[in-house]
Amino acid sequence: MNNKAKLFPLIAIIFFSVSGGPYGLEDIVASVGPFTTLLLIILLPLFWTIPEAMIVAELSSTYPVKGGYYRWVEMGLGKFWGFMEGWWSILYSLIDLSLYPILFTMYLKILFPETSNLHIYLIQLLVIWGCALLNILGIKKVGYSLLIFKLFILISFLIFMFLGFSHVSGDFSVILKSANHFDSKNILYGVSLAFWNFIGWDNSSAVLHEVDNAGKIFYKALFITIPIVVFFYFFSILIGASIDTEWHNWKFGQFTHMANLMNRPYLGVVLAIGGMVMCVGIFNSLLLSSTRVLLTMAEDKLIPAFFAKSHKQFLTPHRSIIFCAIIYSALVLLDFKNLIVCDVLLYLIAMMLEAIALVVLRNKNGEAPTYFKIPFGNFGMYFIVSITILVILLVIAINVISFQFTVLNIFFASLLLFGGVPVFYCIRSFNNKALS
Repeated sequence: MNNKAKLFPLIAIIFFSVSGGPYGLEDIVASVGPFTTLLLIILLPLFWTIPEAMIVAELSSTYPVKGGYYRWVEMGLGKFWGFMEGWWSILYSLIDLSLYPILFTMYLKILFPETSNLHIYLIQLLVIWGCALLNILGIKKVGYSLLIFKLFILISFLIFMFLGFSHVSGDFSVILKSANHFDSKNILYGVSLAFWNFIGWDNSSAVLHEVDNAGKIFYKALFITIPIVVFFYFFSILIGASIDTEWHNWKFGQFTHMANLMNRPYLGVVLAIGGMVMCVGIFNSLLLSSTRVLLTMAEDKLIPAFFAKSHKQFLTPHRSIIFCAIIYSALVLLDFKNLIVCDVLLYLIAMMLEAIALVVLRNKNGEAPTYFKIPFGNFGMYFIVSITILVILLVIAINVISFQFTVLNIFFASLLLFGGVPVFYCIRSFNNKALS
């Protein structure tokens, strides 16, 4: 029986690895206004998404290997940097994934505001362990479930845009001037948050070995997903900004409020449910990729062999999935808002290693067979990699400027960024002793 994912489920997996729909853009509008938000939605794909996707497309088409981004860095830069890539990616996933069960219950409270804290935690556990079970059953079932989730979200927003279009006057002068009414200092937060809604194009590469004809279809799925994300981001904000002009007051769950302003309460309920669907979708997708990295690192003896065991029937890393589910069951009780900056930094540094690995691997194996290669030869590759690294350095600078330099935050940031170094050398020493 073929349990591998095909093109359309793969598109859904990539969609939820990056986006999940326009949810989460509301805070950007509240920070910098609709005009700057729309401008960022246009510019970021040009200067970040397309270059990042091209790097991932070439690597995935040339090296469709288990572990994806972790293995590419290990192949190009050696075991130490491969370990650090895995270390940062796992930490990034731990922080990131723990947020989505919390967001799920926040959307739930829009519909049921009287839900008690105990019930909220029980529901969060249900989300975590339900997703864990689905992941154990395999990528095929995850992919098709995410395809249904994606269609639900996109159809909901198509209805929102269709019904909301009558509220668009055609005079966009107010939106164009909106940037004048927002504090310029907020641009740091706005850019960081907008950037956060466009990262993650490499996440799904960790499951390349579970994709049917991965080298041929993964890059296609990437480039199909990009215009879908940009289209729904742009027009949802454009129409939403025309419906609800109290932009300073936009907050979490604002699309439901817009539907109520349109006198469409049932649409508001659907959009709130869509928010919950988004959380489950992203959690499933990122759990899928992060546990495969654990599996691959365990096979390389960089983490305990316990994680290298796969389910006999479903061939999935069930031990890694169960371990992560236990960790998330505890993490949802904590407040991770102050670690979001570290989360972004971890992802960006890991992505920089992938860009450098592409250069090394192209120079080393320039004639390797592939389905996709960044055009215009080495010039094209260096141009794309340079843009990617420059954008990464810019966003890192923005996040450092906006970082709250408390003793506790500095301690956690140092632990996350550099904690993997002594861990790697301890593991290497242990492995050397075991072999001697």
